[in-house]
Amino acid sequence: MKKIFLVVTVLSFMMVSCGDAATKKEEKVEDKVSAPAEAEVNYENAVWNKFKANTRNTSHIDVNMKMEKPAFFMKYKTNARISTSPSIYDGVAYIGSSDKNLYAINESKVLWSFEVGDDIRSNPTVVDGVVYFGSSDKFMYALDAKTGELKWKFETGDLIMSSPNVANDLVYFGSYDGYCYALNTKDGTVNWKFKTGDAVYASPAVGNSDVYFGSFDGHMYALDQLTGELKWKFKAGDAIASSPAVTNGKIYFGSDDSYLYALDRIDGNLIWKFKSSQVINSSPAVSENSVYFGSYDYSFYSIDANTGILNWTFQTEGPIHSSPALTNNIVYFGSDDFNLYALNAKDGKEIWREKVGDRVHSSPAIHKGMVFFCSFDNYLYGMK
Repeated sequence: MKKIFLVVTVLSFMMVSCGDAATKKEEKVEDKVSAPAEAEVNYENAVWNKFKANTRNTSHIDVNMKMEKPAFFMKYKTNARISTSPSIYDGVAYIGSSDKNLYAINESKVLWSFEVGDDIRSNPTVVDGVVYFGSSDKFMYALDAKTGELKWKFETGDLIMSSPNVANDLVYFGSYDGYCYALNTKDGTVNWKFKTGDAVYASPAVGNSDVYFGSFDGHMYALDQLTGELKWKFKAGDAIASSPAVTNGKIYFGSDDSYLYALDRIDGNLIWKFKSSQVINSSPAVSENSVYFGSYDYSFYSIDANTGILNWTFQTEGPIHSSPALTNNIVYFGSDDFNLYALNAKDGKEIWREKVGDRVHSSPAIHKGMVFFCSFDNYLYGMK
């Protein structure tokens, strides 16, 4: 059944056709095994400039966070609910709001804002000094990250909730008009577009030569990055709102049919699937060894990335829409029970939780030891 997620979008404050040895080596560098919790904190390569942290959408950064509960150092309230995850670039957090503005914020100070024609539920991506994001006004925008000046905008046939992914000088994203687009970063012209059978809500993942995304038509698609040629498609049992992650030679994603899937990235064949008891909109975070995701069944799961066998599960008091943020030792996520959780990534034991004023659909962002997230209470929160 077609799902329209106009209320439950992600909130928060700021391959590939070859399976050769070089590719596998690249993936292992990106997704290292978990390091001990007591290891020295190193934030030098911990970049979170887009939803799910990197172009492969793994939501995993190679840092070890402090185990002590952080304290709030900032709270910022917009004029309406914030429905985006933060992207952080040069010390500035970029967020969109239902008040129709895209904000650039530095420690509660608004550097600039840019107003569009409708609410913003597409998470901004910041690459090479440019902010890319979509809006329910049907446009994809490109702004100067320092000034907020419009560089270009492109109109699709329906609202945009998909978060853009930028690679190969192209901007990849989906629209409720059923298309996945690849626009040129320089001027917003169409390089290619691919038609699916329903709305494209999920955010594409980019591998070495292919781009992967799901549709409300229930299919996961693999297209050539440069031409948009279909490589393969896989049919799940229901709509796909979960954004895929690409690593370990596999594509990981959830579906409204309650399954978390792992497919072979080259041919799209099913490797394993794991069943929860409710819809999975949460987009998985993946390390070399484990996959982490939440379900509407109030449970948060850790699954063996290679076998699909359950490692552990953690029970909350509400559905989980939030997509997790993963470090080497801690996994962070929100729940409809008004809490942001921090769990030990190895065994799922609770390290701390923070309760706010409403549901946390937000996907947390991690930056230099700080945790950023938003809630339906309209606040952006920063903790350190």
